[in-house]
Amino acid sequence: MKRWTQRLLVLVCWWSTCSMAQPAAATTFRVVTEDAPPFTYWHDGELAGPVLPFVDKLMQAAGLPYSHHVYPWARSLALAQHAPNVLIYALARTPEREASFHWIGELVDMRIYLYGMAGRNTPPVDSLAQVRQLRIGVINKDVRLDWFKANGFSELSPTSVGGLDLSENSEVNMLKLRRGMVDAVPVSRIAMQTYCRQSKLDCGQFRQLYPLPMTMSLYLAASKKTSYQYVNTLRYHYRKLVQDGSHHQAFSRLNDG
Repeated sequence: MKRWTQRLLVLVCWWSTCSMAQPAAATTFRVVTEDAPPFTYWHDGELAGPVLPFVDKLMQAAGLPYSHHVYPWARSLALAQHAPNVLIYALARTPEREASFHWIGELVDMRIYLYGMAGRNTPPVDSLAQVRQLRIGVINKDVRLDWFKANGFSELSPTSVGGLDLSENSEVNMLKLRRGMVDAVPVSRIAMQTYCRQSKLDCGQFRQLYPLPMTMSLYLAASKKTSYQYVNTLRYHYRKLVQDGSHHQAFSRLNDG
């Protein structure tokens, strides 16, 4: 019995040593976003945009394998709120979201304007009170929707003159504007220019109606369930890409303050 006990101990020790010697399986991150120019968009059937090469540089430097996913914004946000090892962009950093994510680094600041159609008889807009008379297209779960609701705007109803009309992504939102289903959409100048270029549209058919009193600081962020080891590694290599000019090269033309 003593001999069998000794053999068992040897086997246990051998198994433990071998197990410790095996490298841990690499964690594959999910990088999630939406189809939203100018950050990410489809061009000739390929995913394009300035964030993709920047994220690729970041993840390679950090030694972290990843897969890229384009979902409706509500789904990307839900994944980043509840699943481990998820990166999300371009996420507006707000006081309400501050404790819900690990903030890796800022991408750009963007000023938001209301845009309508140039040839349409949209009434002049000189104040937020007049904005309330418009049908405004917004993306579900987007920070712009939160901003409108915080300022007393409501969703459209059969009896309302103006209000918020929700879409799943920016492409649908812009189609609603072009087809007259909404009067205005809140976007940045560079986002509108990118949309026109990618859609092969004359940007002269759109006109700026009103500058909204909001600027979005848009970030790359990690889900709260991501370990601090990975978060710190990503933050370190993000800073290195800022220092070597990679960040400026990727995003300087997008700053729209």
